[in-house]
Amino acid sequence: MHALDPRARLVRLRSRLLGVTKRFYVYLPPEYAVERRRRFPVLFLLRGHEREWINPHEDQSRGGTTVIDVYERLRASGAIGPLILVMPGLASDDNRIPGLLTDFRCPGCAPPRTAGLGAGLFQRFFFEELLPAIDARLRTLPAARAIAGFSLGGYMAVKAAALRPELFVSVGAFDGSFPYASDGGISARLSDTLFAHPMFDPALGVPRDPEHLGANNPVCLLQRADRAALRRITWIVQYGPEQLEPWGSNFYRGEYLVRVLHSLGIENAAPVAALPDGEHTWRAADRHIEQTLPLHWEALARAV
Repeated sequence: MHALDPRARLVRLRSRLLGVTKRFYVYLPPEYAVERRRRFPVLFLLRGHEREWINPHEDQSRGGTTVIDVYERLRASGAIGPLILVMPGLASDDNRIPGLLTDFRCPGCAPPRTAGLGAGLFQRFFFEELLPAIDARLRTLPAARAIAGFSLGGYMAVKAAALRPELFVSVGAFDGSFPYASDGGISARLSDTLFAHPMFDPALGVPRDPEHLGANNPVCLLQRADRAALRRITWIVQYGPEQLEPWGSNFYRGEYLVRVLHSLGIENAAPVAALPDGEHTWRAADRHIEQTLPLHWEALARAV
């Protein structure tokens, strides 16, 4: 395991709902230690394991940098102001079983002795324990909260905003794994094989339950949400190019989400939706943050 970015600090949170201790990393801007009465906007960065955004060698593409380098370059250029970054763990400790921001349908379907899952109530954990804990432990501005994610993190970011749109002022997703929906977005598309892999069995159940799938499909949740509340959010969606489908990007799923948002009266704020060389890598995910963090900052600044 490569050393993680030392500018991020590790925090542990004992979860009553999960029955286990979860970990998350926090980056605090330099002003945090100096201006001790000041509160700061916060951006949640999702993927699965808490280390991923701050591991300079999470894959070979990254070349020794992390999302904190991206943040500090933007700060130095004056493109953004001071932000707290929070990177929570929303998977098993070994990152083999994703949490999907979902209350597990079959927690017993996880392999024996899989640490970090507990009762599998990841949706409740996120909203009822993690967000309040962040606001209690850190000097955040709860009215200025953003969320973004890569791959399954994009799925979770959009799902979180669809479930509780009043909690977020902006939502970002890069190359998100978005399941398709049927009946005009009302129900999950059972023929979609996106989540057919056994690693999703604990979250989604065996066999897959249509009602549970619909209750955890971001597109279905968007259709059920308060549209006025959704329109108050800045939506920033990017994905890889069509030529990298099916293994190198989620182009069609990203296009699908953008069309769904458009049908709800929501325009994609991203400067470019399909990144020409936006392969499904951490290098491209960091570039997504570099392009879109100023848009998050604008939304957060308006909320302050």
